[in-house]
Amino acid sequence: MADQMVGKSVTRTRKHQRRSTIRILEEAVHLLRLAPGHLLAYYYIGSLPFILGLLYFWGDMSRNVFAADYCAIASLGMALLFVWMKSWQAVFAIRIRATIDSQPARSFPSRRILPLIANQTLLHASGLLVLPLAALMMIPFGWCFAFYQNATVLEHRQSQDLFTLYQRSWHQAKLWPKQNHILLIVFFFFGLIVFFNLAITLFMLPYLLRTFFGFESIFTLSGINSLNTTFLATAIGITYLCMDPIVKTAYMLRCYYGEALKSGADIRNQLNKLAQKAKTIASLAVLALVISPAAVIAIEQPAIISGSPRSTANTFAVEDLDRSIEQVLIQREFSWRLPRQRMAKDNQKKSGPIAATFEWAWRMLGKGVKTLWGWVEKLFEWLADLLPKSDPGKKSSETGWQNSMRVLLIVLLVLAGVVLICIFWRIWQRRRITPIPVESKAVSIAPDLTDDGLKADQLPANRWLVIAKELLEKGSVRLAMRALYLATLAHLAEHDMINIAAYKSNLDYKRELQRRAHGNHDLLTAFSTVVNLLERVWYGMHNISQPEVDKFMRTQKRIMTFVEE
Repeated sequence: MADQMVGKSVTRTRKHQRRSTIRILEEAVHLLRLAPGHLLAYYYIGSLPFILGLLYFWGDMSRNVFAADYCAIASLGMALLFVWMKSWQAVFAIRIRATIDSQPARSFPSRRILPLIANQTLLHASGLLVLPLAALMMIPFGWCFAFYQNATVLEHRQSQDLFTLYQRSWHQAKLWPKQNHILLIVFFFFGLIVFFNLAITLFMLPYLLRTFFGFESIFTLSGINSLNTTFLATAIGITYLCMDPIVKTAYMLRCYYGEALKSGADIRNQLNKLAQKAKTIASLAVLALVISPAAVIAIEQPAIISGSPRSTANTFAVEDLDRSIEQVLIQREFSWRLPRQRMAKDNQKKSGPIAATFEWAWRMLGKGVKTLWGWVEKLFEWLADLLPKSDPGKKSSETGWQNSMRVLLIVLLVLAGVVLICIFWRIWQRRRITPIPVESKAVSIAPDLTDDGLKADQLPANRWLVIAKELLEKGSVRLAMRALYLATLAHLAEHDMINIAAYKSNLDYKRELQRRAHGNHDLLTAFSTVVNLLERVWYGMHNISQPEVDKFMRTQKRIMTFVEE
């Protein structure tokens, strides 16, 4: 009883330790990459005939006039090809399971052929109806799809009937539903990408053949009309052949880890791999122990045979040994142990660091001068080749124009060199001229008083008063009055009488001032007067007179005085 409880607790604990979806996909791709070439041959032996037959059946039934006469026989042939495909996919899954278990590939027993075909036929025949209905209902599709995949990949047991296969497949389909649905989402979007890539390739391939080889085909003549249902079926079929081996391998890994919750097959396989590695290491260790005494005997044997201990020493070259000892002794970590007289003699042979530096600089300077002189010599040789040369075999009339052209060319080259030197000299002089630092002063930009979104707290009250004075001198009365009003708001905000905000109106400021200065009736009356005059001028386009301007300015000063008191 206690053992059963412990087993149940271990199983319950391991159920939560499921492999992540990314881990399952990585292992599936890794298995297919490392699998031998004949492993995928089992899959395509069964799947490729069915896909080709389905494409032919699709095109023939959709275009042939006499398709109704042999539709039943063709459908029977497609059913047989479907059974053929599912049976070979089960064989492919059996080989995958052997690869996971690190077992050698065994021959498929003949007694298992008929049970395997019967199981795959009876189970997958219902999938042609169940999977479309489950896709329409959406929710049970994940479990149904996993069930039919499991029915294919769980054929590795030698003795199991149809009911046992059904139970095992359904049990594994219910396990880890989150992982199953994430796998379906990944396969769906990855399949869409593969489908679009294949469709574009199939559509562009005839045009590429025509471009590079001049091969005209019915596809290039049809143009966009080639994108028919047969084209889409072909792209879907090739996508299925590319994607389905990965899907089968991923669900095989799901079933493998699901069954390992009770059987511990994953732990056993890991232990077997560790045991194989341990056996290999132990074999190498034993081999090393066996070879080591033999090597020692082989080395010592010539000395024993010769009967003289010097024969072994003679195998080494004396000169090489002395040279190695000298190289070790001159190293820094051993040189301090040598006698001082020898070290002094060695130091006398070597130059000091300053002398060595001057010697190196002199050698580099000599190499540079030689190189420069070589370039100068080549330049003079080139110019000498351009100069006219006297040829006794030619007349002066024949060589006169050639000599003149050569002299003109040399003169032009010299002038071009002089011009280039002057240009480089001017550029160098400009680089040496230091720029004169210019003191930059911040230019204050006056705010746009015509902007309705202008806030009073953008400038202090004193600055608004200066702007209002400047506007009055220019004759801009409306803008000056608004500047005075903004100075009033800024002054009130500086004394915590109001809080300036973009969404507040003049009425909001009046109400806020009444709440905070409800006892100062003179301040409230003066502020109401200022607001009324501003609204008449600003919003009502009222022609204000000079007495009203003076009244507005006096009232604004009174407000600032009341606030400071």
